[in-house]
Amino acid sequence: MCFGNEYDGLHLEQLTDTTNNELIIVISLTKRVETFLDSLGYVEPENNLKLLSDTTQLTSDGSQIYKIYFENYIMYQGRNESYAFENKNEFSIGQGLVLFKKSKLLDFICECADIDLAMAMHKKTQLRHYGVYTLNNMIDIVTFYEPTIEKLSLS
Repeated sequence: MCFGNEYDGLHLEQLTDTTNNELIIVISLTKRVETFLDSLGYVEPENNLKLLSDTTQLTSDGSQIYKIYFENYIMYQGRNESYAFENKNEFSIGQGLVLFKKSKLLDFICECADIDLAMAMHKKTQLRHYGVYTLNNMIDIVTFYEPTIEKLSLS
C-alpha cells in the first residue's frame, strides 16, 4: 500500500476476528490538519508552549478507508506502539503494511504451534508474518494467506 506525501500514517478504525478465524482490519490514512497551537487558538506561544509550536495534529482522513482481510490466520497479536522497538535481527519490507521475511514471531510460532499439521491442513508450505502498524496500534498476523485489500467507498 502506498500513500502520498500528504499522508503521515495509518489509523486503526476497527479489528474484527470472526468465528471462522478470519481477520478483518479497517484502517484509514491520516493527514496533518493544523499545528497544535493553531488548534488551541494561540497567536503567540507562551514560554511553556514553545516546545509545541511546530507540532501538528494528525487526524483520520475519512475519505481514505481500507479493509484488510485475512482469509485465515494461525495467530495474531495487538500491541501498544509505545512499547514496541525495532529489532535489528528482523527483516521486513513495506511501511504501514509490512511483510516480514525474518522475524522473532515466525521463530516463536514454530516453537508453540504444530506448523507441520497446519501446513498439511492448508496445503501450504510457507508461513507469512504481516504487520499492520498504525499510529497507536501494532497488529502482527501469522498466516499462510496473502491478505486482500479493498478501498471502502463512502455511502
